[in-house]
Amino acid sequence: MKVLLTSVGRRGYLVKYFKQDLDSEGEVWGADSSQYTPAFKYCDKTAILPEVSESDYIDNIISLCKNNKIDIVIPLIDPELQVLSQQRQKFYDNGILVVVSPIKTIQISFDKYLTYQFARDNGIAAPKSFIDIELTLQSISKGQMSWPLLVKPRKGSASLGILLCQNEKQLRLAFESSTFPMIQQHIKGDEYGYDVFCDFDFRPISVFCKKKLMMRAGETDKAISTNDKNLIDFGLKVAQNLQIFGPADLDVMVDKDGPKLLEINPRFGGGYPCSHLAGANFPAKLVAIRKGQKLAPDIGSCPTGVCMLKQDEIISFEAGNSAST
Repeated sequence: MKVLLTSVGRRGYLVKYFKQDLDSEGEVWGADSSQYTPAFKYCDKTAILPEVSESDYIDNIISLCKNNKIDIVIPLIDPELQVLSQQRQKFYDNGILVVVSPIKTIQISFDKYLTYQFARDNGIAAPKSFIDIELTLQSISKGQMSWPLLVKPRKGSASLGILLCQNEKQLRLAFESSTFPMIQQHIKGDEYGYDVFCDFDFRPISVFCKKKLMMRAGETDKAISTNDKNLIDFGLKVAQNLQIFGPADLDVMVDKDGPKLLEINPRFGGGYPCSHLAGANFPAKLVAIRKGQKLAPDIGSCPTGVCMLKQDEIISFEAGNSAST
């Protein structure tokens, strides 16, 4: 079996995880738009693809897969997800399993206000959110919200562009200066991350949870796993109400009232290694799905106390040997 990780970037650990679950004839391919891609060091084969924004991006991936008999395509960055999701059937028609959720799920996940509406409509706790200043101020006057409040881009990532506002003047300035903004209740508490996995029929298979100990560049840098039942049940409820295929990363804030959903990322998240070390093994699950095997749910199997600590690694390799499409 051959697996292709697109936009593989710095995720050498994912390459290693997949190689551990393939037989001696299996191959892990890595693709990116630059030959200077760190994770290429660990791939069996590599390929240079156009930027995701290019019109021939999908055709290049399908051509690469057909020419090299690649069985599974796994996108790893947000900009790819909508593009690949819209063309899911084209991959399936060519016998290629592309691991991406339906377009409605992608749209809900990429727009934080739609994420809030999804949570509200399905009885999932989430910070109260608005896209209108006057409605926000009315909520404050009724005692339903209080300062400070957050103004953030509805389609932002890596915690960029988030502003903390202490009063109406700051709120109006932040809102008017932001692109496609929303206003959100500021939750004080501990941040948790989830790695959930659903099969091809969107059936929840895994819910792994960890407390985030430290972030770096918007990605989990240190984390420790937990099997707290209330937290696991919260992640399961999200997975049960959203059509997810494959891995998804959830960001949750836990305060005195319990967990509240912040974000959904329907792909491998930066904190996935913590769950993998705790026994999640999503790569093995994807390989099993491609083989036509039915997965047994392992929800509740996440142990407590498995700690993930990332460190930098310096590598060298000879660039310029990547395959063309």
